[in-house]
Amino acid sequence: MKPTTAELEQEALLKNFLDGLEPLEAEKTRTALRGVSSLPTVEEEYLESFPAPSTDAFDVDRPEWKLAEELNLGLEEATRVLEWHQVALIREIEWAKAEQLNLIVSFLCKPTGNLRAVVRALALATGLAELNGTHSQAEVARELGVTRALVSYYVTTWADLLKINVFKFRKGSSSRETYREAAKTSWAKRKA
Repeated sequence: MKPTTAELEQEALLKNFLDGLEPLEAEKTRTALRGVSSLPTVEEEYLESFPAPSTDAFDVDRPEWKLAEELNLGLEEATRVLEWHQVALIREIEWAKAEQLNLIVSFLCKPTGNLRAVVRALALATGLAELNGTHSQAEVARELGVTRALVSYYVTTWADLLKINVFKFRKGSSSRETYREAAKTSWAKRKA
């Protein structure tokens, strides 16, 4: 690879400076270095000797190719199966969203003693409450003038109804059984 004139000028300037023949002046250095981004290295010259990769070279992991290989199908059949799967997946997601909205609206329409607690528990269960600055179920209970147990009951009901895991503002699902047993034991002792 032949050096360009700009590279030759740059090389001469550096050689004269290193030999002590010529001091580096800011303006002269800026003009000499403006046209050349950097001097080529041996590694760059080695890499430039290879042909540019084709665009198809990196296209080996397309989903339809993987599917064709896994199911022993032709490429056309695998493409049709993949398209069908994507359409079915979108349809299932839309159905699940509609089902959850149906559950929410039907639960909110049920007669309840405290609709505000039900709605705030929905916000707690879905994680929206922290956007409004809520820090705990106890805080919500104090604001609404109800017990924390009622708010916790509604949050748990929403989580079960919507099949979601609630990580904020409550204990883990595994502790529910422990508390249920403790409540049963306590109730049985009071009854006896």
